[in-house]
Amino acid sequence: MRMGKYKRGDQRASKMIEFTANIQNKEREPMFDRQNHSVFWLGGLIFILLVIAAANMRGQNAETVESQNADGVGAAEEIRIRGRLVCLAEAMHDLYRADLPADHEHLHGFETTDGVFYTLLRTNLSEALFVDKRLHQKTLIIRGRTFPKTYLLEAIRLQSLHDGVVHDLYYYCDTCAIRAAAPGDCVCCQAPVELVEKPIKFAPLSD
Repeated sequence: MRMGKYKRGDQRASKMIEFTANIQNKEREPMFDRQNHSVFWLGGLIFILLVIAAANMRGQNAETVESQNADGVGAAEEIRIRGRLVCLAEAMHDLYRADLPADHEHLHGFETTDGVFYTLLRTNLSEALFVDKRLHQKTLIIRGRTFPKTYLLEAIRLQSLHDGVVHDLYYYCDTCAIRAAAPGDCVCCQAPVELVEKPIKFAPLSD
C-alpha cells in the first residue's frame, strides 16, 4: 500500500513540475519576442547610420579630390623684373615677321632686359600701364606675380629707374593728400591727380 501511495505521489509531483515548467516557458516566450523585436530595430538603425556615414565619407572624399585638383595647378610666383612696355603684336612682327594689320589692336606687354616677354593683366593696380603713355618712355621695375605655365604678369607695384636711381611711381592729389594707382580725377576733389616719381633710399641700379 505504501509503495502505491509513493508512486501516486511521485506522479503527482512530476505532473506538477511539468505544469510549472510549461507556465514558465509560456511566460518566457513574450520576453524572447520582445528581445528579438528590439534586436531587429537596433540592427536596422545601425544599418541606416552606416549608410549615412558612408555617404558623408564619399562627399568628403570628393571635396578632398577637388581641393587637391585645385591645389595641383601650382602657386603663383612673385617676381621683380626690369624692362619696358611694348606692344606684343608689334614686337613679334619686328622679331619674327608675325602678320601685323595696319589697324591692329594694341596688345599690352612687358619686355624684360633679358628679352623675355610677358602679357600684362589689366587690373586696378596695373591700369596706369594701359592708359598713361608717358610710362612707355621709361625703364620700369614691376613687382608682381606670374602664374604656372604662363607668361601672364599681374603687376602689383610700379617703379621707374633713371639716373641709376629707383623711384616709386604713383599718382597723387596735393590738395587732398590722396594717393592713387592710376591717372584720373581725385576721388575727393575731382581734380586731376599728378604723376609722382619718388626716389627710394637703397642701392641704385643701372639703366
